[in-house]
Order: sequence, then C-alpha cells, then structure tokens
Amino acid sequence: MVKEALFLNYFNDLKIILDNVFNEIVVVDNNNKIIFINRAASILFGIDSKNSLGKAFNELIHNVELSNFLTNKKEEVKKSIVVNNLNLSLSIMSLIEDKDVVGSILIFSNITNYNELLQKLDKERDSREILNTVIETAYDGMVIIDKKGIITMMSKAYTDFLGIRREDAIGKHVNEVIENTRMPIVLESGKEEVAQLHKIKGNYMIASRIPIIKNGEIIGVVGKVLFRNVKELNSLYKKITVIEKELANYKSRLKEFNTASYSLENIIGESDSILLAKDIVKKAAHTSSNVLILGESGTGKEIFAHAIHSESNRYEGPFVKVNCAAIPSDLLESELFGYEAGAFTGARKEGKIGKFEIANEGTIFLDEIGDMPLHMQVKLLRVIQEREVEKVGGVATKKINIRIIAATNRNLEKLVSEGKFREDLYYRLNVVTIEIPPLRERGNDIILISNHLIKKLSMNLDKKVKGISKEAEHYLKIYEWKGNVRELENILERAINIMGDSDIIDVDDLPKEITGKKAAIIPKRLQDILEESEKNAIILALRAAEGNKTKAAKILEIGRTSLYEKMEKHKIKM
Repeated sequence: MVKEALFLNYFNDLKIILDNVFNEIVVVDNNNKIIFINRAASILFGIDSKNSLGKAFNELIHNVELSNFLTNKKEEVKKSIVVNNLNLSLSIMSLIEDKDVVGSILIFSNITNYNELLQKLDKERDSREILNTVIETAYDGMVIIDKKGIITMMSKAYTDFLGIRREDAIGKHVNEVIENTRMPIVLESGKEEVAQLHKIKGNYMIASRIPIIKNGEIIGVVGKVLFRNVKELNSLYKKITVIEKELANYKSRLKEFNTASYSLENIIGESDSILLAKDIVKKAAHTSSNVLILGESGTGKEIFAHAIHSESNRYEGPFVKVNCAAIPSDLLESELFGYEAGAFTGARKEGKIGKFEIANEGTIFLDEIGDMPLHMQVKLLRVIQEREVEKVGGVATKKINIRIIAATNRNLEKLVSEGKFREDLYYRLNVVTIEIPPLRERGNDIILISNHLIKKLSMNLDKKVKGISKEAEHYLKIYEWKGNVRELENILERAINIMGDSDIIDVDDLPKEITGKKAAIIPKRLQDILEESEKNAIILALRAAEGNKTKAAKILEIGRTSLYEKMEKHKIKM
C-alpha cells in the first residue's frame, strides 16, 4: 500500500508537470486504457480529459498505425504519423513501476504548422535570393540602410568598388563606410535625390538615394550607383551622341525631301482672281478637307499646295509630293502604298514604306491626278474613305492621318463623262476647289511676277539685273503665255544669260516669239482670227483699265453688257 501511495503521489506530481507542457501527452495502462491525457492532447484530438479516463485509447482515436504501436508495446522515438489529417511526431515511452511496465506514455508533437513554416521560410529564402540577384545585377552598386542609418544590405559590386568586405559593412552606420554620403540627409528629409554626382576615392559617380516609406513612416533609404566612374558615363554619352547625330542626319535628309518649301508669300500677284485663290487657301488651310487645285500647266499649282500645308496645323508634319503622271502605272501602287519584303521579283529584301505612310500626320500632294490609272483610283478612294493603307504583299492594314491635295491641268468633269475618271473619286477630291487663272488673264501680275523672278534668277546666275524696260514690259503683257509662269521664268532666264552689259532687260533680250518677229506664219481661218483678235483686244483693254470693266468697255467702244457677253463667250476671267 505504501508503494502504491508513493506511486500515486509521484504520478499526481507528474500529471501537473505534463499538463503544462506544449507537447500533446496521453498515458495508457497495459490494456491501452487512458489513465491521463493533458490539456494539449485533449484540445488536439477533441477528447474530454475527464470523461475519457478508463476508456480504450484506440476507441476514441481510430488509427490503425497508432493501434499497432500500442499493441506492440514497443518504445518509439519521433515516428511520423498522420492522425485526423494532422502530421504528428510520436514518441512512446514505457511507464515503469518497480521495474515492471505498467503502461505507456505517448508524446505527440504537431508538426503540421512546422511544415507550413518551413515552406514559408523556403519561399522567403527563394525571394531573398532572387532579390539579392536583382540587386547585384541591376546597378553598378546598391546599399540599403534602416531608420537608424545602419547598413542592412550592400551589393558585392559596391563593396568591391569601396575595397571592403561585405561582412565588414553590414551592421555599421553608413557614415563609417561611405564617405560624403548623403543617405542620412535623405533619411531625415524624406526627399529623394536622383542622378546626383557623388565623389568617392577621388572619382565621381552618379548616385540616386530614395527613401523607403511604410505606413507613412520612413524606415530606411536605398542608395543606387548608376556609374562607378563618370568616365563610363562620358563613354556612353559619346556613343549616344554619335547615334543621335546619325538619326538627326537621316531625319534631316527625309525632311528635306518631304517638307513644304513655299508659303502664301511666294504666291505673287494682286489681281482679283489670284487674291480670291489666296483667300481660299487661307480658309481651306485650317480644315482637313481634301483640296482640288485646277489650272493650266505652269500656273503654280504646286506652290499653292505647299502654301496650304504651310498655313495648316499640319505644318510640322511631312509634305509628300507624288507626280502621278511621272511614275509608270505598274510602279505607282508600290510607290504609294509600299510593299512587304519579297512581295514581287526585284523587291528590296527589307521591303519599302509607301508615300501614304511617310505622309502620316501631314499632307500628301497628288499632282497630275487626272493621269492616275483607273485601278489606282479605286485604291485611292479606299484610302480616302477608310483612312488606312495596305502594303503590296501585306495582309494587315495600317491607319493613317493624312490630308490629300490633288492637282490637275485636265478637265476632270470631261474625263468622268468619258469613263476615264471615277465619278465617286472626283466628288471625294472636289471638296474645296481652287482655280488658278492662266498668266495671260492676270494683268499687271505678269510684271510683278517678272520682277520677283528676276531677283531670284539674278542671285542664282550671279548677275546684277535691276528690272525690265517699259517696252519689254509691253511685250510681256500682250504675249499669250501658253506655258504660264513656268514659260515666263524660262524666257527671263534666257534673257539674263544673253543680255549685254546693261542691267535692264530690253526688247532685244527677248526671243522673237515674244516680240512678234516670227519667220513662219501659219494661216488660220478668218473666223478664228477674228475671234482670237476679239479676245486679245478684250484682254488688252481690261489690262489697260486695270480690271475696271466700265473703263474697258469705253476703250473698246462697246456697251458694258456686250463686254460681259463677250467675256463669257471667250471664257475670260479678270
């Protein structure tokens, strides 16, 4: 009885100890009936520590592996076992009284949370390794300090640059490791410093310092070294400068070919018809509508197109010129739309960009639009309607933002009636129309233009020419000028080249076709001669009257109404 009492006292003391440990502990007798279960085990297995006493453990916890351990009565040390989906570690010790085994003590450890913790640690370790790798490779150097200014991380590149070991830097105040550092200043101010010069060991480097903020509080600073030596930066700068110069050169050359060279100031003239045309240019320039310029060859249609672009809000964009009559019809499509690499035999390996793409955000001038083939007119109509282009041999379309200015010396309405020009395209192009009068109908503009051209030609030909004699002006005014301004420029250039020591162009400097001294006379029908004479007489009278129709009628000694009828008959616009 004494021994039994001593054992009970001993076991009671042991229960107090076991009840306050973290491990889950169950004590069973030789029949595997529970004689004790501590608080941790009752919580883990969901067993009432009082009501479970005297009951078979394997009836309360159904687990084959655990039953085998209890049946074998064999001691175990940290055996892995799964009970109720819990990963447990089990140790079994014998309960001995007077050298006799009277039961077993089962000690469980819940390692489920431990495994989760290990997984988290592994992830954190992987993340830290990735972060360290990024830090080592992203910059020439990096250092991180905490809110006390203590270095918590420094890249190997930075420690190598400073000539110190990383373990000697970590844990020290940044002022002790990096000379002239401003990181403590940033730590205090919270204001980042980007791309600042920093002198270390006699060399300048480019450094940035950025505060680390968490929940509105500055908890540290990151320092990044972009260049350990400014010489490296200078070397890079020189390389970039060379590339930028090459790019600027290419852009300059491209812009040289695709830019507007003229403005409204280059349109010389004071006649009513030319002032009306210039007024339309000013109004049309501030819209994105298509413009159709009509006029005889040599009247200056291209100058008007330049002026429209120069006056528009697209003036900084490209101005691309395309002469539809000068490009062979089989090449016009690839010229306008471009082509993909290998689109056809003879195509460039790298492909080619088309004029429409080059003109994106700017203006494209389609000169001699009346000579565009019908199959290309269809494609142009699609560009106007959809505002997109597709390269030859391509499968994708590209959106473009362009303004189209078209010009022609042909009668498009007549071409439409003849089926040589698409009616729908004509109406798409003919939104704003500018009619440029022929030179012969511009009165005193002939002299104004002549003086302007003489200044330009004199400079180009290195000659000193002041102007034209009054007699020579007379011949210039009455000439028909079928070639218009282009013919006038050629005549003046010829005159400047052959004139003598005089600084004034005289009658003798003009060709015979201007002065009327022609060797050959081609006979005409009397009716044609009379109508031509009547037309020329009206034009001369209008010029003499400076466009005043009442005065011109008096000069011709006809009524004002008759003058209007004859002007309409001969299609004279003045």
